[in-house]
Amino acid sequence: MEKTSIMTLNLQFCFPILCLFLLFFGELHAQTRTNGKITKPIPKTETTPADPKNETTQDPTNLKPNSQSGTEESKPEETAEEDRFKDLDNKNGIVVTGSRGERRLKDSAVATEVISRKRIEQTGARNLGEVLDTQIGINVTPFFGGSQVQMLGLDSKYVLFLVDGQRVAGRLNNTIDLTRFKVQNIERIEIVKGSSSSLYGADAIGGVINIITKQAEKPEHYQFRTSYGNGRQMNFGSQGEKNMIADVGFKNDFVATNFFGGFNQAGAYDLDPRTPATTGNSFQDNNLGGNMTFNPDGQFKVKTGINYLNRNQAGIDSRSTGGVFDRSNMTNDFLALGALEYAYGKRNMVSLRGNFSRWENHYKLDQRNSNELDVKEITNEFSSQGVAQIDHEIHKDHMITAGFESFSEELQTDRLERRNAYRTRRAAFLQDEWVVWRQGIVWRLVPGVRHDVDSQFGGQTTPKIATKVDITSNLVFRASYGKGFRPPSFRELYLRFENPGVGYVVEGNDKLRPEKSTTVNADIEYSPFKYWTLSLSVFRNDITDLIQYTFGTRTSEFANFQLKNVQRAYTRGVEAGSRVRFWKYFAFELGYNQTDTRDLTTDRPLEGRALHQGTMNFFVNAPGGWEFALRAKRLDKRPFYSTTNEFTTGTSTALIDQQTRSVEENNKVVYGKPFTLLNVRMEKKFFEGRMSLFLGVDNVLDQYELTYNPIRPRFYYGGLQATF
Repeated sequence: MEKTSIMTLNLQFCFPILCLFLLFFGELHAQTRTNGKITKPIPKTETTPADPKNETTQDPTNLKPNSQSGTEESKPEETAEEDRFKDLDNKNGIVVTGSRGERRLKDSAVATEVISRKRIEQTGARNLGEVLDTQIGINVTPFFGGSQVQMLGLDSKYVLFLVDGQRVAGRLNNTIDLTRFKVQNIERIEIVKGSSSSLYGADAIGGVINIITKQAEKPEHYQFRTSYGNGRQMNFGSQGEKNMIADVGFKNDFVATNFFGGFNQAGAYDLDPRTPATTGNSFQDNNLGGNMTFNPDGQFKVKTGINYLNRNQAGIDSRSTGGVFDRSNMTNDFLALGALEYAYGKRNMVSLRGNFSRWENHYKLDQRNSNELDVKEITNEFSSQGVAQIDHEIHKDHMITAGFESFSEELQTDRLERRNAYRTRRAAFLQDEWVVWRQGIVWRLVPGVRHDVDSQFGGQTTPKIATKVDITSNLVFRASYGKGFRPPSFRELYLRFENPGVGYVVEGNDKLRPEKSTTVNADIEYSPFKYWTLSLSVFRNDITDLIQYTFGTRTSEFANFQLKNVQRAYTRGVEAGSRVRFWKYFAFELGYNQTDTRDLTTDRPLEGRALHQGTMNFFVNAPGGWEFALRAKRLDKRPFYSTTNEFTTGTSTALIDQQTRSVEENNKVVYGKPFTLLNVRMEKKFFEGRMSLFLGVDNVLDQYELTYNPIRPRFYYGGLQATF
């Protein structure tokens, strides 16, 4: 009976996917035959004004039938092939994160990974975490507040998150929740791995993730998308997930503006229906915002932007003692941005930028049938930033970037001993992009330095030097060396948290010192053919004064844990990747990442890091408006040193050891199981691409683990998108 039910379940899953594949490849085969048919060219006596290429004589074998006019189209098939994945790869795009100014991606001395808008749409991701999930060298893991990132073996607290180049507030347990950032307003994502403190200061030890919001590019633009999804009722219930988003924009010679709004709702999911506890939170959020750019004379620009998110999350916790708790978080997230830019000369610019961010969180823990352990907390985090910057080309071989920055942050929460904490940071930075050599090879050298003065921790100087050598037109080498620092957060300094239900107290330490790092990166990129790129990179991060929770004392009631600068650690590894486009319609990417980590104090690997990780992305952009995406990630076993996840710290050790055990027992390692994440999505466009229908399945293989990998089980979704 059990085998029959399993076979029925597999058939129910496989049959619709098989039908979609047959329909998809049947259409692809039909379109390929039609497009591949060679017809006799019809001589032209005049050219079409809309296609100036018709003025030249074309090879008859490159002509294709035009179904609308009944005449031959003179556009070569090679051009169509080039354009098919142009928006997906974005190789010739402009990036800003690596140099803090606009540069062509191929000229950037700092390796910058770009996730384009087309790639975001084709993967079907709904938030930033889902976008990053199959990026090489990046691991996204769930936690009680949403999802968090690991990059180069380092936790989220070592990664700086920016929106349009400016900091965002709102870390929960030192972690930025990736599900906060919805994809409808993201134009692209830029990722710089390795220390970037010489330009951005604190918190950029592991790298920078910069979210670039959508800007209006057309005279008028309207877009709407809606989707619905669900999975097995035993895991998801019957509520399902609903997403509705819309954006509108317009642009003329004077102003460009874009507005967006969205509504997202989903029930909780449960990996263990035998207990009353839920694994993933239910949520409902509303987000809206927009940006506006005034450009009256082509040189002077005024930019403004607002982003707002209202979010309610809920879940159920259960304890081994039998207590059941209803947990809720209500969050308001507000970010306002502004900039004045004046461009002069070919590449020169003076800019003033600023932002204000407020993150408000209402947390409630309500014990059923009792109020003894009820908790109510309100957290307000404020931050503001102002930057004055000049980018000036001294001559063609020297581009100077210099600036001053002011940053302030304030935290108000019931979990701090002093309830309120405030500090400021002032900084100056300088960078020179120097083209050392141009004959045969092109050698760029980019030295930079930044000095921060923190109101609590004094001065910190963080230098960096990067180099890029274009050995040939298809062979590039990059390397960088940099210093970084991360001052303790307010929670690490002043936290006072009691958990009587479990029996521990966690205390901050106002004597903590900033964590410091040294980072070395090197990579080489080779394109043996036009549509095939190979890459290999190595990295090492050494961190001193690592902040960790340590066991202090034990009373009859509570175990006491306190933060101290007690550890040193390193992460090092290799990343290898291959990207190829073939047969006009296909793009295939493979990535491998080996990350070796070591806590030098305890002489054991850092917790939760896989030694081996592989990624795969396969995209099809076929004739007839068909698109297909297959994304996969394979994660090796990960070490853990505890059997409880009642308290997560956001540090490199996420779970508290059982201090009642012996030292030998504490050092015993428990491994999270290896797993493979597989997501598929298919889309069919209609009406010249203005409307599309899509279907997808996340976690096709239905792999998860309650304690160490509590990701969402197999999930089906579908929807409609319209663009005008």
